[in-house]
Amino acid sequence: MAVNSPTQEFKNPVACEGAFGRIFYAGDSRVYFSQVLKTAKEAGRCYQSNDPISEDIPDVLDTDGGEIPLDDTLSITAIRPFRSGILIFASNGVWYIFNPDGGFKATAFNVTKVTERGISGNKSPVEAEGSMYYFSDSGIIRIQADEFDNLAAIDITETSIRDYYLQNFQGKNTRGSYNESQKQIVWWNPDSESRGLILDVTLNAFYPQQNASDSKVVSPLSVNNTFYYPYYSFRGGDTSYSLAATSNTLFKDFDIDQTAYLISGWETLGKFSHKKSITQAKVFFNKTETQITGYDGGYVFDKPSSCLFQARWDFDNSEAYSKWIGQTTSYGGRGGAMQLYNPLQRGFIPDVYPYDFDTGESLIRKKFNIRGNGDAVQFLFEAQPEKDLQFIGFSVSYTMRGRM
Repeated sequence: MAVNSPTQEFKNPVACEGAFGRIFYAGDSRVYFSQVLKTAKEAGRCYQSNDPISEDIPDVLDTDGGEIPLDDTLSITAIRPFRSGILIFASNGVWYIFNPDGGFKATAFNVTKVTERGISGNKSPVEAEGSMYYFSDSGIIRIQADEFDNLAAIDITETSIRDYYLQNFQGKNTRGSYNESQKQIVWWNPDSESRGLILDVTLNAFYPQQNASDSKVVSPLSVNNTFYYPYYSFRGGDTSYSLAATSNTLFKDFDIDQTAYLISGWETLGKFSHKKSITQAKVFFNKTETQITGYDGGYVFDKPSSCLFQARWDFDNSEAYSKWIGQTTSYGGRGGAMQLYNPLQRGFIPDVYPYDFDTGESLIRKKFNIRGNGDAVQFLFEAQPEKDLQFIGFSVSYTMRGRM
């Protein structure tokens, strides 16, 4: 009679992470942790060193491996080290396994549930400036410690970009990375729509991103304090893989011009029913030009900037009724183009090219008048293709009909 050897089925872990000198694994509703690594062999030893049934030394050691049951979890997809423990991200919430005394020991750890807001996309968690951020089904969640060192979860999109998030990032398996030099978290969808989202953790401001080309951006990454965007390019039937940096001085998205603009909010001066007009406006820019490299109907600069301006009156969302004053490249408008940036604030005649363009100015200022009137006004500032635009701010002087 043939005898079959007993077999045991093993499931591959769905998530793993290195922390506190160990490897943590997750599978089903359990978290496994290895012994403290001395060699590569300990990476798979998720059990104690001493014989648990020994009459002499059966004790569990601080450096031992083991397993932690998390019976309430559903579909664990990610593990991340955080403060004095690890965060376990599942579809129905986030759990925290930690040692309140610091570090991680097989003999001393606590388990607590941080939030019921589960994760959407196992590549979305990013740690930045002492907080953990991740994508849930209904918003971006920030996990941070309170004054008593307890973790709390906050939806940072609830009162800001919730609708935009749900439309463009829900269920997209978005991938994130931290740009430490800029203090910004960058998330990007690895799909053909090629949309991204930047969170400035200093300003708590969101910057929606959209790639102008048909290149597919995958997972952004930071290497030696330089941020890169790996992408696939599809041209002429060929597919190529490359790394793109943010230092492109032609201001293109993978060789395609991108429309760059800033639109202000509607200004009513607190009086919706009163007509307003503008007596004078003033804008400020960083000066970018350092050399005059030639002449072609005008001076050619090494690092040119540009800013086209448009005023939009009475809450109009198109130029159909001629309420958009000032022509721009992308949005049309009534009247001529209003170029606000002019590096030549005074007479200048170079005698040789290239010529160092040093006028002593670090800021470019311009006063100008704005035509039109209405109950409310909005301003558009747009950069031209292949030119910089480092906008500092603006001030506006209004007049208003009727009693204040």
